[in-house]
Amino acid sequence: MERIGLFGGTFDPVHCGHLAIAEQAAEELHLEQMLFIPAPDPPHKRKTVATYGQRVAMLELALADHHRFSVSLLESELPAPSYTVDTLIELRKRLTGQFYFLIGADSLLDLHLWHRLDELLKLTNFAVISRPGIEITAMQKVLAQLPGGFLSNDTKQLRWQRADGTEFVLLVNRLKEDVSSSEIRAQVQQNKTTALLDRRVTEYIAREELYALPNKYDTHHT
Repeated sequence: MERIGLFGGTFDPVHCGHLAIAEQAAEELHLEQMLFIPAPDPPHKRKTVATYGQRVAMLELALADHHRFSVSLLESELPAPSYTVDTLIELRKRLTGQFYFLIGADSLLDLHLWHRLDELLKLTNFAVISRPGIEITAMQKVLAQLPGGFLSNDTKQLRWQRADGTEFVLLVNRLKEDVSSSEIRAQVQQNKTTALLDRRVTEYIAREELYALPNKYDTHHT
């Protein structure tokens, strides 16, 4: 059965941190493919700056050299708002495989608030990326309290599973710094160059004049 990573988010814009996390998950979980699923109308976040079409275009540019990575437009076909459980139900109709949904440790701490959680936990495995300031012990405590009785099944307590086979894998983030799209947008607004964006994405932002970026922006960084 093919192992498929699922990476949802606004990607406003997609940056090197997103790609590094996806690469790490693909390597450590032996994934055959990774689907980036941009949200047209994220229910728990503020309105995006770039349009859905612009965010998709930036993703396609950033993923051009990554043969295992591709963009899924599935959520644009579903009724708003874009709840993860609805996305996974539709993916199950279209794809056969073992899913691993990527989330940050901060999202894990809020997982009990996610829409139709009991149903969601039956549809996918989760790969949880550590975040600065959130201890592994805090993540383990959350996992132990999730519905269905998740228990650790390895000595390092980085892989948790319940009776139906659904598992959570905790991935220790290899990035030295916590990169965020909001910080990158702030840099762009201040006319600062950044190595955190793919060169093609930087050039696209300049052409579209996104994030208050002037046309004279330096696009020589990768």
